[in-house]
Amino acid sequence: MLEKAKVSLFLASRSITRGNKGITIFTVFVLTLIFIQLVLFSSMLAGVTLKFNELMVDFQTGNVVVEPETEARFIEDASALQKKIESLPQVVGTSARLKTTGNFRYKEKEMGTTVYGIDPADEILVTGLEDAIISGEFLSRPDRGEVILGREVSGGFEALMESRSLGGVEVGDTVELTVGGVTRQFRVKGIYTTRYFMADASAYLTRADLEAMMGIEGRGFAQEIAVKTADGTPEYDTRTALLSLGISENIRTWQEFAGILRLIENTLGLIRNIMNAIGLLIAFVIIFVVIYVNIVNKKRQIGVQKAIGIEQNVIVASFVLQAMLYAGAGVILGYAFMRFGLAPYTVSHPVEIPLGTMSLRLDDAEAINRAVLLFLASIVGSVIPAYKLAQRDLLDLIWGK
Repeated sequence: MLEKAKVSLFLASRSITRGNKGITIFTVFVLTLIFIQLVLFSSMLAGVTLKFNELMVDFQTGNVVVEPETEARFIEDASALQKKIESLPQVVGTSARLKTTGNFRYKEKEMGTTVYGIDPADEILVTGLEDAIISGEFLSRPDRGEVILGREVSGGFEALMESRSLGGVEVGDTVELTVGGVTRQFRVKGIYTTRYFMADASAYLTRADLEAMMGIEGRGFAQEIAVKTADGTPEYDTRTALLSLGISENIRTWQEFAGILRLIENTLGLIRNIMNAIGLLIAFVIIFVVIYVNIVNKKRQIGVQKAIGIEQNVIVASFVLQAMLYAGAGVILGYAFMRFGLAPYTVSHPVEIPLGTMSLRLDDAEAINRAVLLFLASIVGSVIPAYKLAQRDLLDLIWGK
């Protein structure tokens, strides 16, 4: 068996070294591009998914969210619960929020959206909303009668859903907000954008203002407490630590709020699979054509090999090995380009996308998976023509009939 393998490898290497160098270089180049395409889309998907996750954690939920007990509307004595949560060493900050739906009106435009009541000093420790302000200023604790709007609410600032917004509210304008039948006017203090649609379709008041509109002033209620943890802290470890403190409220990690992100990720995954299938089909065709042309040009040589006693399966294996060598060269060159070229470049020069800046995330396991698929496509593409021709009669091969 080992001797047969050596013969097959010898025949494959001789065929490559003595073959047309231009065809060899072209084949390896095309397979390199195919491998890059297979890995690149997966890397882009990983980068986009990571960006979505970062935006949700940094601008909406924090790492963990504590919600009222089942069937309860509010968390009572939220400040005491905040202190208990902040006693954990991995907790960076907490923000107790009120959260409700409200209807904004500006001139002839109306829009319903989610309204948060926050303590601005606490919110800064959990989310990056202060840094997301693109016009005006962020809220401060003493503010009353002021609001900050996401760009999807205000309109303008390249809002994605401009037609559903308030049509271009600017800082200093006055808007009407209705919550539970109570209507009040608010001055727009700031407009923000996180580039994450769900976060940008909200508005923020101080807790005192929203408490007054909901009729719960001074009662220390909250509807959620967003928790920010130190980088690298697993969310489920934080959840376990919070449970160990005897917290009876519902504790949810940010992943449990990411339903729409999973939908987007699944859609992108389907597109990735389609692109991968097309790439593998191209690889199959390229290998098939190259091996077929090579075999047709060497029919007489194959006949002579059979005449001197080289078995048919050894001859077939030699062409399969030739295709695998092509694929191997393509994989090595493609991986080197991605690992040491394109991926590091996007880290130092992030790609600008609608969500912000993104870097490619090259997953070695994913790259190995794509390499295996490329090898399989190459094997199938070489076995078919090699096996069909090697089965032909010896005299037909030698005399070219």
